[in-house]
Amino acid sequence: MIHAGKCPKCENAVTSVSIEHVDVTQAFTQKWHGVSFLCPHCQTVLGVGIDPVALKVDTVKEIVMALRGAG
Repeated sequence: MIHAGKCPKCENAVTSVSIEHVDVTQAFTQKWHGVSFLCPHCQTVLGVGIDPVALKVDTVKEIVMALRGAG
């Protein structure tokens, strides 16, 4: 596989990324678990997003709590 993507800062080929936990907030009212994707060479932030695993865990917890409260 040919990797053509390069880090915009150090210009090394990005064949993998490091991840780091960050908080994602909306106007200081809502907060989610997020991840930032970092260049493995220079640690430049390449992107940020909602952590899908944490979102799934939080969703399951809320559903279980709602079901327990409904009984």
